[in-house]
Parts: sequence; structure tokens; C-alpha cells
Amino acid sequence: MENHYIPIKKGLQKDVLYKGLKAKYIIYCLYLALTAILLGLVLSTFIPMVYALLLMAIDIAVVFLVLLFYSRTYGANGFVKKLADSQRPNAIKVSNPFKSLLLWKNN
Repeated sequence: MENHYIPIKKGLQKDVLYKGLKAKYIIYCLYLALTAILLGLVLSTFIPMVYALLLMAIDIAVVFLVLLFYSRTYGANGFVKKLADSQRPNAIKVSNPFKSLLLWKNN
């Protein structure tokens, strides 16, 4: 039996892509899809199974499309940077005025 090797093309400094999703968005999509599946299973105890499956499929499609939008808009790490930038304060409150510092006093 011969050994068959399938060459895997690798590119330096290239993003990991799967179905249009880049890098970290793949993991986000998997986590949110798993959450949608669990939500569908919980909802199937209260509503008919067909409606729960339909709602679960719509949830997974919406999550995929939203993450695809963010992946194309912000790139591989741009979404994380956008979240970090939104948590940064707009201003810094200074409790001591600069006039009380020794550097600003006239000697």
C-alpha cells in the first residue's frame, strides 16, 4: 500500500478562513451556534418541535450572517479591537489641578 500525501498550501501572514469567516469569528460562530441549539432544545419542551427547529435554524443563520458581516468589515482582529476601544473612557477626571504642582509655581 502506497503512502499518499496531500499537500497543504500554507501562506505566511495569511488569515485562517472558513466559509468567509476569519480567525476568531469561527470560534464565536461555533459557540453561538451551540447556544442556539441548546436554546432550541429548551424551547422544544414548551413549544412544538417544528417551531423550535425553525427558530433554531433562523438563530444560527442570523448569527452566521452577523459574524460574516463583522469578519468582512473589521478583519480578523478588528472586532476585538473595536470592543476594547468601546470600553475605553472618553475623558480622564483630574482630581488635583495642575496649579498646585511644584513645576507650575513661580519661584
